[in-house]
Amino acid sequence: MTNGRQNRCNYPTQQLAVRIANHTLNPDPAQKEVALKLDHLVDRLIAARSPRGFVSVAAKVLLGWTGLFHRDTAKGLYIYGGVGRGKTMLMDMFHESTKTLRLDRDGVPTVWRLHFHDFMVLAQDFIHAARQNGADDPIESAAAELAARGMVVCFDEMEVRDIADAMILARLFSGMLDRGVVVVATSNRHADDLYKNGLHRDRFLSFIALLKERCEVCQLNDGTDWRSVELAGMPAWYTPSQANCDQLDAAFEQLAGGVVVTDETIRVAGREIVIEKVAGDIGFSSFASLCDVPLGARDYLAIAGRFAGLVLSDVPNFTDENDHVARRFMWLIDALYDRGRFLIASADADIADLYQGYQWQFEFERTASRLGEMTQRGKL
Repeated sequence: MTNGRQNRCNYPTQQLAVRIANHTLNPDPAQKEVALKLDHLVDRLIAARSPRGFVSVAAKVLLGWTGLFHRDTAKGLYIYGGVGRGKTMLMDMFHESTKTLRLDRDGVPTVWRLHFHDFMVLAQDFIHAARQNGADDPIESAAAELAARGMVVCFDEMEVRDIADAMILARLFSGMLDRGVVVVATSNRHADDLYKNGLHRDRFLSFIALLKERCEVCQLNDGTDWRSVELAGMPAWYTPSQANCDQLDAAFEQLAGGVVVTDETIRVAGREIVIEKVAGDIGFSSFASLCDVPLGARDYLAIAGRFAGLVLSDVPNFTDENDHVARRFMWLIDALYDRGRFLIASADADIADLYQGYQWQFEFERTASRLGEMTQRGKL
């Protein structure tokens, strides 16, 4: 702990040191450097807290207060770097360290964390509701609603591919940042490369400029891809399913690497897809919850867009009696394969023996080939 600090929170560098001492992490100088930057942000947030209980509404409007922080007093952090470098883990450490900042504001915590995809879904919901209610400026109204949810927001995996998202981000973020919101974000791309080669990207450049103005852009420098190291040392296709439940759970926990595990709901065109366990950009679900439900190719593309890899339990044998779930499984594998995602699964049969039906026999040969590539570390 830095000299002179009060031990008011568990700083990211402290959490990192504990895991290294426990041999759950290996020393990584680049991770330590980013953790120090997050420590300093925690200190700035503590220093930037506004007086509580005696600031009038008029003063808040005049001075830019909308909660605990004065506008422009704390610059956020945009962390980018390669896959498997520990960006999500470091952001979760920051989120954990800010518990001392979570002071009551009408029962709403002041620090919140979510995947960037989920943030955009929430923003679109607020914009739609504002339009339905006849708001003069639905995006500004949505910005106010989002700012009211917390004065520090942590975005994981910031990535912009949709033109609709790109067009609203600048105005949405302007509204949030003007209300004193501090942003901590992770991404695989430098801020300058967001929405690269996108349609009408010139209209998006103002958002990039705003993001760089209000966040320090920080690279988690190249080093060991810890996820690839973990993946290389574990099987990827466990048979039979029931005999390997514990091993599959252990594989997920190992890949999670101490990142907070939650459940998550992905929304696509009004449908809700529940992912049972999520750790950063890794998801864990049963086969039944993803393929024995009425989902289509578009839904599986959304899943592949959300996660870097998927752990899938209890893949059954496929016959003529369950061709409908076989078809959905094929869509899922196509989506994961096309996006370069990894898969770890437990199944009732080896890949070569998985499909025994007739209708999709020819098409499933491609699925089996793709599964072989995706799980080449394990038993094929």
